[in-house]
Amino acid sequence: MKELLFQVSDLVGRPGERRSVSGTMDVDLRVGESWVRGPVAAEATLEGIPDGVRARFRATASAHLVCTRCLIEWDVDLEVSEEQLYEPEPDDDGYRLGADDTIDLAGPVRDEIALAIPLRPLCQPECLGLCPTCGSDLNRDPCGGHDEPVSSPFAALQGLFDPPDH
Repeated sequence: MKELLFQVSDLVGRPGERRSVSGTMDVDLRVGESWVRGPVAAEATLEGIPDGVRARFRATASAHLVCTRCLIEWDVDLEVSEEQLYEPEPDDDGYRLGADDTIDLAGPVRDEIALAIPLRPLCQPECLGLCPTCGSDLNRDPCGGHDEPVSSPFAALQGLFDPPDH
């Protein structure tokens, strides 16, 4: 698999000089029950700046999502785009220009793909979820209710705040 490490000695210190690159990398990311596993494709435009390189990139990956309400699973394509500076002495959020004038897009690409995975994915905005009693998917098979009361350790507290009968 083609990596995202690029030689940029032709761009460093040459503001305005540009070149396009592309590559792929494997990732294994998990957020809750959802994940991205496998190849991520990235395309970037690299541009020289006085002390380094600016990379504007776009990356795509396939994500496997699990609805947080009804647990249905589906796959979706993620697409992210971002800009990253590579300098000899980067700030706290930056990436370092390699001593051999190389940049590695793997870190920023992995970070952006991870941020694109939804924290609480929903199969649809009005997902009804699962019945707390029988577990049926209320989107597909609404249950008609349940005759047996749910035994709860808090049942004794049920009438605590009811006004007294006169």
